[in-house]
Amino acid sequence: MPSAVINFAVGVLMGGLALSAAWGLFWLTVGAIGLWRRTCSWRVVTNSLVVGGVPLLLAWALVSVSGGVLPNMAFVAGFLVMPFILAGLALRPVPGGHRAGVAMLQGIGRLIDELLGKHHACGGCEHEHGPDLTGGSA
Repeated sequence: MPSAVINFAVGVLMGGLALSAAWGLFWLTVGAIGLWRRTCSWRVVTNSLVVGGVPLLLAWALVSVSGGVLPNMAFVAGFLVMPFILAGLALRPVPGGHRAGVAMLQGIGRLIDELLGKHHACGGCEHEHGPDLTGGSA
């Protein structure tokens, strides 16, 4: 019985670390594109590397210390706990009359637009314009 409890607990930790690593790697991709387009700084890329890399290192350490986790049903059930918690939190209503997940996705979209330099004055054409031109070509 203690083995199943330990596998479940390790699964919960690994599920949370996997979500965190995926989040960091997502922003690493956005930051790398922004860096390539010269619309964001190295700081975004560095922070994303840390947010993606530290959970991966912690997961590696957890697997090393626990003596090799067996991917049994207890581990898989634990691994799925954090994604289900995140989905439950996303379905929570917020004061604006919609769900928290919708508000989060809108915020993520605005941040991606800002990091990638999307133009709003010309309808978001994604072309580089001069500082005094809106909608014209550079």
